[in-house]
Amino acid sequence: MNIIVTGSSKGIGLELVKLLGLKHRVYAISRDVSIYDQILKKRPYSENIIPISADVTQISNLDFDSFIDSPGIDVLINNAGFLINKPFIELSKEDYRNIMDVNFYGVVNMIQLAKNKLSIAKGQVVNIGSVGGLQGSSKFPGLSIYSSSKGALSILTECLAVELAEFNIKINCLALGAVQTEMLNKAFPNYKAEISASEMADYIVNFIISSSKLSNGLVIPVKKSNP
Repeated sequence: MNIIVTGSSKGIGLELVKLLGLKHRVYAISRDVSIYDQILKKRPYSENIIPISADVTQISNLDFDSFIDSPGIDVLINNAGFLINKPFIELSKEDYRNIMDVNFYGVVNMIQLAKNKLSIAKGQVVNIGSVGGLQGSSKFPGLSIYSSSKGALSILTECLAVELAEFNIKINCLALGAVQTEMLNKAFPNYKAEISASEMADYIVNFIISSSKLSNGLVIPVKKSNP
């Protein structure tokens, strides 16, 4: 398969690339891809992983066509994310823009850019959301704008399942609970999650290979705890 993973320089994104890169061609997009200088030397990935240094909010059609040389894309994993842990009354317009640019517009941009290649391959989009963005889930101080951005991503997924159907593209959202990553530590300092980034990556890959072929427009909670 030809797969795009955004937010690929650390955490779940990095583990996804390492796992998928064993058997598939993976375009690993992140603003900083320097970590791949070492990974490509140590593991048998040199022909499967293509690191791409880019900001998902800034990639143009011309950029995309130059980055992605495969005619079709089987899977787009929108994993790139940004978190601000700050009390609501202290949030600024810049905070709002920073969060929504990456967590929402970045996803919109990548789906629009990849639409034709996804359609050719009858591919799928997997959006990486958050349990915090689900109605009725536990909410936590300081994460209002982050959780709101992930809530918007959940609704976008449901809407695009309808709009993208005519292009033979399926789309689902995995709303993740606590996973041991740098982002979790930023949200909940000193908290230890039961799930590692590599374990969650393994779950996501299994979902891509099996369940997602039968699913469309679903927002699926994936958690042991929240946080």
